[in-house]
Amino acid sequence: MSAKEKDYSSWLAYESVAVYAATLLCGFTFTSITILITQLPDPSSFVSQVTLGFLAFMFHMFEFLLFHALLYLRHAVKAVPPEWEQRKGERRFIAWLWLLSFTVWGIALVLMFLLWNLTYLALASGLMYVLFTVLAGIFVWKPLLELILKKS
Repeated sequence: MSAKEKDYSSWLAYESVAVYAATLLCGFTFTSITILITQLPDPSSFVSQVTLGFLAFMFHMFEFLLFHALLYLRHAVKAVPPEWEQRKGERRFIAWLWLLSFTVWGIALVLMFLLWNLTYLALASGLMYVLFTVLAGIFVWKPLLELILKKS
């Protein structure tokens, strides 16, 4: 490493731990919602819906943080194997699959509430989903596209 270059390995290690933590919390929250919605005696009660709504907010927040950290880590790596560098079309396809997977994952929670006839909770979760999708557009995709266009 030259004298001008800085060592970001500790920062990347920190971001990796953040990805693990967000993955754990996101999965735990989704599992908690699934268990609660199926095991509560009356998931349509006010207290149940407030609890499920709070967990839905946490899920969408953790999903946003996970998506942000994953894409940040992807573009923070300096050295890319040469065979992967040559596969730009495949990398672009994989990036779109990441976007699709996170989009579908957020919608899954809304559909789960609709499945249990929790219409207002599904609407609230859908609004949270839209909010965090807009935030992902502003804080993840816009800077990412600027970074990609700057490199070209």
